[in-house]
Amino acid sequence: MKHMLQTVMASIFFVVLAAGASWGQPKAAAPSIDPQAEKIMQALNAQKKKDISANLEIVDTMDEVTEAGQKIQFSHVRRLVISEPKRFWIESTGDITNTTLWKDDTTFTLLDRSANAYAQAPAAGTIDETMDMLLDTYGMTTPLADLLSDNLYDVLMKNVKFCRYLGLHFADGVKCHHVAAMQQDIDWQIWIDAGDTPRLRKFIITYKSKPGAPQYTAVLKSFNEVSQLPGDTFTFKAPEGAKKIPFLPVKKPAKKASAKQQ
Repeated sequence: MKHMLQTVMASIFFVVLAAGASWGQPKAAAPSIDPQAEKIMQALNAQKKKDISANLEIVDTMDEVTEAGQKIQFSHVRRLVISEPKRFWIESTGDITNTTLWKDDTTFTLLDRSANAYAQAPAAGTIDETMDMLLDTYGMTTPLADLLSDNLYDVLMKNVKFCRYLGLHFADGVKCHHVAAMQQDIDWQIWIDAGDTPRLRKFIITYKSKPGAPQYTAVLKSFNEVSQLPGDTFTFKAPEGAKKIPFLPVKKPAKKASAKQQ
């Protein structure tokens, strides 16, 4: 997936690896990954790959840095119902956005509850495929898009330079394995339940390349697997008076003509 974690991580834990040479060209430094961190991240990924139905609640906060350098924090509550691999429902309520998303077997719908307006797009693929389509076609990311991926390990670890296990720490009162990593532009930290089920409990991204190094934090407040969901859980029904508006595709830069074409 190509969302917020593709431009990731840059400083905190320091390990410098010597670069070798191949065919006269320098090799990129190999990532430094703590074996214990690797083991825990793989266990989380294996748990995430299980096709389950669940409802959960996440509270997140995000920073905005003003031109004066002051850091302002905004909060949201995200209620989610997920039925892997294709369907989800996400309701966001908070300071910046009040939206509801539906993804059934064929269609993605976004409802802006404040404006009472909605837009729809064909989406017959999986959750992963839908997230990529929304980004590529409409330049749109959805709440917690990367954390919904069915290959969470690849999303988080693909471009990691350094990753370390920090021990057992608490997240919202739950004892967790604490892992921290770096890429070029951001740092991230993740807290994974140390109990029988390796479930994500807390996640922080620090955008170090942005002025003021703003952070995004998500904390899992509840998680409940369900054996059966109401049939209309993922079916959109327009509210009274709601206006349908189109999704507008992003404009992609025109390809430059080759020398032969000129």
